[in-house]
Amino acid sequence: MTDQILSILLSVVFALIFWAAGTLLTRSQPFALGRGRYAGAFPFLGAILGASLPEKVFNSPPFMAFAGAAFALAILGYLRDRYRVSYNTLLPWCIIIIVAGMFSALSAPVSIFRIFAVLVWVLLITLCLKISALVYEMPFILLATTSLSQFIFFSTGTHSIIATTINTALLTASIILLLFSATGNRALTGSSGIFAAGLMLAAVSQIEGSGNLLFFGLFIPSMVILFPFALISTLIIASYFGNRLHRPERSGERQWSWSLQREKTVVFSGIIFLCLNFFGLLVLVDSPAFGYFALFLLLLSSLAGFVTTFARRNISRSPAPLKIEMLGIFIDAVIPTQVIDTIANYLNRKNSGLMHIVTAVSLALVRAGEEDRFKSVMCRAEMVVPDGAGIVWASDFLGTPLPGRVPGVALVSQICEHASRNGWKLFFLGGKPGIAEQAAQTLSQNCKIDICGIEHGYFSSDSPEEEAILKKLASARPDIIFVALGVPRQEWFIAKLRGYIDHGVAIGVGGSFDVISQTLPRAPVWMQQCGIEWLFRLWLEPSRFMRMMKIPVFVLQVLRHKWNNPEA
Repeated sequence: MTDQILSILLSVVFALIFWAAGTLLTRSQPFALGRGRYAGAFPFLGAILGASLPEKVFNSPPFMAFAGAAFALAILGYLRDRYRVSYNTLLPWCIIIIVAGMFSALSAPVSIFRIFAVLVWVLLITLCLKISALVYEMPFILLATTSLSQFIFFSTGTHSIIATTINTALLTASIILLLFSATGNRALTGSSGIFAAGLMLAAVSQIEGSGNLLFFGLFIPSMVILFPFALISTLIIASYFGNRLHRPERSGERQWSWSLQREKTVVFSGIIFLCLNFFGLLVLVDSPAFGYFALFLLLLSSLAGFVTTFARRNISRSPAPLKIEMLGIFIDAVIPTQVIDTIANYLNRKNSGLMHIVTAVSLALVRAGEEDRFKSVMCRAEMVVPDGAGIVWASDFLGTPLPGRVPGVALVSQICEHASRNGWKLFFLGGKPGIAEQAAQTLSQNCKIDICGIEHGYFSSDSPEEEAILKKLASARPDIIFVALGVPRQEWFIAKLRGYIDHGVAIGVGGSFDVISQTLPRAPVWMQQCGIEWLFRLWLEPSRFMRMMKIPVFVLQVLRHKWNNPEA
């Protein structure tokens, strides 16, 4: 016990000394890691050295092999942090170091299969820690809670000295970094710290050779993958249905306002991780029922505290703004009838130029954040209306609720009805050959509309064919142009169209022609009301999967904005 206490104390001391030395060595070096003080792997390497001295394992070949591998990975991570060396360049070297280091550290006999399993295990845990770093404190919480559970497990019997030493170092270093972040400061471990910590956590279970510790190790990948997904999904569902955003006829008044304080979210996440680790520990030590009951009460009280913090009765009665800002784009707070009234007023003014209406979905906002040129096109548009359910959810979640959606498919039909009464000339552009014709024919069955041109969308940008279509539009002089080329191509096309037309309204309507022509069936009503039409479209067109991967990016950007702006 005396050696264990001394190991902890020296681990803390050496972690702080190495950290201070690392700060001095790197203070004049720029790191593109955001605000904070660069720590890298220095606390972890110092903790390894300090913890090994009382246990007399520093000179043992297996421990030296592990320490050498941790040091080498820390250097590779530093190259990434300091010089932005690509992961593709670093990965082969990481594999060589992990295989060589762990092969020497593991007890014989070591099969090729086990080395491969160890390699995959180290890379998986490191990847998951890297993903969790999207929320700054999360890697420290994961490392601290898991190593604490393993520390308690090691105290129950005789175990590998090397494994207990590494775990002690991991526990002390991660707690030091967590406490430092709790003061409002930031210790930037970067890839260097993540690489070293990932090897340490994976090595504990592998060197110990215990299936029980492998059971503990599973918590890191599972929590990083499942917990954020479960938390974010719960937040979205609660906020979406809590204010009845799925009901088109809702009054627009908010019943709930949503709070997502970063500090409380991190604390809540830490308690959840700790409960899950302790649950595994209770299973391993065959705890009586009282232990499970106490753990359940802790989890239940934490959930209740988080829910009451997250959802608050809305007391604001401030007037709704005409526009709201979301991720750098201003969106008009309008309903479909207001859009049509604006179009009618615009068309009554002769030679007023081309009016560009963007029917915005979440993917368009993500692209605008990635491409300045596309963002400038959206910002120049006369109207940006909320087409996607994700836009409506995000506006409500950020505290600036929109009155509802303006779905592109329904807007096309409503505009055609008004065009029939007002004599507006319509031009249909986009879709596969024949689709625009079918859409126009379907719309003509319900009302008499003046169609002055139809063109498919299978032409290349900046091609002679595109130039011919632009000139055809100019000569046709339509009042309304429906452009169904998809995002972002339809917005680029409308931007070019400004140089050819001095009067009219151009609306990007995405895949509306496919739905109107019944080439693709529209999602069931309940899916439309729940805002998951995109899921139905994905079912019909699996090729859209990679595009849909941008949806989680949008959600994360909204959450990050909420975290960084407490008043939102």
